[in-house]
Amino acid sequence: MADDATNEAVVTTRQLVNEYLAGAFDEVEVADGVWTIRYGSAKVDITVDVFDEDSSVVRVVSPAVTGCAPSPELYKFIATDAPKHAFGHLEAIEQGDTITITFGHSLLGDFLDDAELRTAVIAVAFTADELDDELAARFGGQVHDASGNHS
Repeated sequence: MADDATNEAVVTTRQLVNEYLAGAFDEVEVADGVWTIRYGSAKVDITVDVFDEDSSVVRVVSPAVTGCAPSPELYKFIATDAPKHAFGHLEAIEQGDTITITFGHSLLGDFLDDAELRTAVIAVAFTADELDDELAARFGGQVHDASGNHS
């Protein structure tokens, strides 16, 4: 199996993602295979990875809260109690001794189109921005801010 950098599906999908994002957003940062969009106060990272050897997956993820203390209540909330969203999901990512709560959505890269990617980026950014204050108040940590500041 080829690694991500040489997998044909990943290479093709990365080219499409680059084209679609450039056409949909005024400012797109690209570094180390990650496209970053700032939309409102949210920062959204877009990556392309291998899915099932000959396919690709596009991950659209926005950090909502950083620096949360790990707790059974946080994990229970993420696993069972979080509001159900028609589009996307919350995830708790361990960052050393703390947790970053993200909101994200994955798309199969094989059939990706520009409207689908644009909608995913906007929906993830909007939802992360809507949830961040409530999550920080409930679980601690700092609301992530696209400018690099934390509140």
